[in-house]
Amino acid sequence: MFDEIVLHLTLKVLFMSLPKKLESYLEKQNARYDVLKHRVVYTAYDLAATLHVPELGIVKTLLLKTEQGLVLALLSAAHTLDIKKFLKAAKAKRAGILKEKDVVALLKLGKKPLASFGGLYRIPVILEKALMKNKKAVFSGGSFTHSLHMLVKDFIALEKPIIALFGNAKKLPKKKAPPKTTKKKKKQPPAVKRTFVPIRRIRK
Repeated sequence: MFDEIVLHLTLKVLFMSLPKKLESYLEKQNARYDVLKHRVVYTAYDLAATLHVPELGIVKTLLLKTEQGLVLALLSAAHTLDIKKFLKAAKAKRAGILKEKDVVALLKLGKKPLASFGGLYRIPVILEKALMKNKKAVFSGGSFTHSLHMLVKDFIALEKPIIALFGNAKKLPKKKAPPKTTKKKKKQPPAVKRTFVPIRRIRK
């Protein structure tokens, strides 16, 4: 279903809009992918809304710092990171998600966002297992206006990530039930008491 929704978007291919460093990296690896052009987006959630595709097929890219070093965590836009599960997957004792300004400074990204390819930065990758439910997924291409659409199995072959469960499905807000309306009972007039007078028979 996800692949059918995205199929028409591949007509908007523009390879020159990706960062040259990423293009070179993917070319050397003989990676197969399509470039999706879209309006400016800053989050995976916004990208899903823009492309009109399920959040499960949109990859959210996070950079975490552990006592062992940096780790790139990839999970769907439909999930949130569970830090306890992540520590177990990364075999780390402590970890924290880096802020955008710290990511830009550490990796010297300039005005570009973080791409989903750890090999580009020589950083290990941990992939949320739920992403494997998709045949294809949309990955960050290090651009606010272009993303990469590729086979999940091709991404795994390229990046060789650790595959683990470290995400929790987002809880949908509960819909408030409409307030119960109680019908007011109409006041009925007081019942009229009827008195019966016995009829005497008159003998002739």
